Amino acid sequence: MASTSFPVPFRPPWLWAGGHRQTILAALERPPATTYRAVATPLETRDGDWLVLHDDRPDRWQPGDPTLLLLHGLCGCHAAGYMIRWAERFTRAGVRTFRLDMRGCGAAFERSRQLTHAGRSDDVVDALDEIARQTGSGPLWALGVSMGGNQLLRACGRGDASEAKASSGSSSPGLQRLCRVAAIAPPIDLPCCSENMQRISLRPYNWYFIRALLRRVPPKVQASTEFRQLSLDRLPRTLRELDGRVTAPLGGFADVDDYYRTASSAPYLSQLRRPTLIVAAEDDPIVPVEMFRRRPLSEQVVTTITRRGGHAAYIARDRTRWLDETLMTWFQQAAVT
Repeated sequence: MASTSFPVPFRPPWLWAGGHRQTILAALERPPATTYRAVATPLETRDGDWLVLHDDRPDRWQPGDPTLLLLHGLCGCHAAGYMIRWAERFTRAGVRTFRLDMRGCGAAFERSRQLTHAGRSDDVVDALDEIARQTGSGPLWALGVSMGGNQLLRACGRGDASEAKASSGSSSPGLQRLCRVAAIAPPIDLPCCSENMQRISLRPYNWYFIRALLRRVPPKVQASTEFRQLSLDRLPRTLRELDGRVTAPLGGFADVDDYYRTASSAPYLSQLRRPTLIVAAEDDPIVPVEMFRRRPLSEQVVTTITRRGGHAAYIARDRTRWLDETLMTWFQQAAVT
């Protein structure tokens, strides 16, 4: 496992240096006031559900130029501030960017018949395959934040493990073309994250996520027999309780422990065969940084663990985005190697 601090050390403003403050400030950020110019394409998954890809294509882009898939986090969608910001940044650099709305999120809300969750790595592969079909050739990159980062790492690790066992190689054209990835604050060890979130001091985060997630249950899910049979007369008090009462049964898992064990990407990280960047902060209140230090990682994995930064926030002293510069540097390295 390699470690790096590029492009420069992260220095937060002293008033917003703590992990909670960074996380909250980033969550309160309003999306940039821009005109939506992407082309939205519904994508049917292998099991018959729906995602939506938002294609931001630079005017001068042509087959052979780089393409990037962006994956949002829990409670996010294509319209989240960081998704818009990254799409604009990479598009200006000539990279064709696809923002994915997961099941029940953003433009997929009305179409979806199931919920997204941390283990939906097959949806990531389906999105990569569709992008490979649309773009034809050229380097394909992927970037996931928080839950989307776990989904991405799990997709890559499982795909690489299967390829290592099979003589014919990967059957996924998207994974075959995927040459560089990045994951920001990914909850790779869900049992560890769940234990961390049980702390009384983190109850406000639990309340925020629980209310946001229950408001976002798609109409077709609410109308299903499985959902109507759930006991939701009392709001869950923690994310673990929500996952046990809603996510696990609707996702086909035996229980919440089965969900957390199965959906975690950590067991697959030693299998990664393409350059992979993981960015995490020691003061992240949601994803404990210890999980990245005690897990065996492939030699292809580069970790950047900062002292400050909160949960995927990284708001610097001059209000610039250290994380954006780090990501641009990481993917630009792929363009020159």
